[in-house]
Amino acid sequence: MTENENIKVQMMPTIGDIAPSFRSMTTMGKLNFPDDYKGKWVVFFSHPADFTPVCTTEFIAFAKRYGEFKEINTELLGLSIDSLHSHIAWTENIEKIDLNGEGRVSIPFPIVADITMKVAGMYGMLQTVAKTQTVRAVFIIDPESIVRAILYYPMSTGRNIDEIKRVILSLQKHDIENISTPADWKPGDDVLMGSPLTLKDARERIQKDDERLRPYDWYLTAIKDEGLTLKYKNTKIWFEDADKNEKAYVIFPEYENGHVEVTHTVVDPSIQHRGIASKLIKAMADKLLSEGKKAELTCSYAVKWFNEHREYEDVLLNPLEEYKKAEEEGLSACNIPKH
Repeated sequence: MTENENIKVQMMPTIGDIAPSFRSMTTMGKLNFPDDYKGKWVVFFSHPADFTPVCTTEFIAFAKRYGEFKEINTELLGLSIDSLHSHIAWTENIEKIDLNGEGRVSIPFPIVADITMKVAGMYGMLQTVAKTQTVRAVFIIDPESIVRAILYYPMSTGRNIDEIKRVILSLQKHDIENISTPADWKPGDDVLMGSPLTLKDARERIQKDDERLRPYDWYLTAIKDEGLTLKYKNTKIWFEDADKNEKAYVIFPEYENGHVEVTHTVVDPSIQHRGIASKLIKAMADKLLSEGKKAELTCSYAVKWFNEHREYEDVLLNPLEEYKKAEEEGLSACNIPKH
């Protein structure tokens, strides 16, 4: 056997792959990744080493924006190949720094200790520029543990937090509305429809009389974006437009007896008939699943949704009883206008 045959080739994950799983110690305890983040988006990012200047500014920037990421159901997870004790010491040091006179921060997210470089190798974070330090890699992973975007930065260049958040918002908008976002897109800007797949569709696209559409050519059509963003806070999930107006929401207060009483409200009638209620219920189900919580629903529309999406059945305490009750009640739609 030659020396080269002893080398284990590790392919880094690519967009569309399941995020490689690992168990590790972090500054916030044991981690089983990605299972511990089911139902949530994750920004998994590496830094070259603890106690380095660029990394320190990045951690402060992430900490300051942590609440914004939580609002869009996103968690942050850092990594370097330093030891757990080094991570803890560096975190405590960061929390003493008042960068630019903007105030001190605490680091609210875990940092993976990867002194064996196993995880870094698994994710392709070790590159030829420095085989004993991780480059600035960013993996954006969705609630189904699928890698959706990968960003790489050199050691000398700090990451742009706005861009990372923008990518997540774009991916979430695509998942909700099945659209694409153009170059330099920001929430509220026009979005893009997919190209027509037939000659008939192409001709109809150009001729269609719709004030929301802006067809530049048969394959390039912009559509006015209503700026809907899915936001999360405790037991409320809502759609918000670019002006921060609530358009639809679901509230699911939790009770000691395990019941979750679900109330849906579509504030703006113009967004009816677009599956908004179902998207809110799915978001709620993902949140309950990620937190290991079960619910006994009192909203028949929500029960109907669970009946059609049995992969979420484990979230319910008594699914068969709830399905039967909902059927007897005629599957009314709670406070959602029927559609």
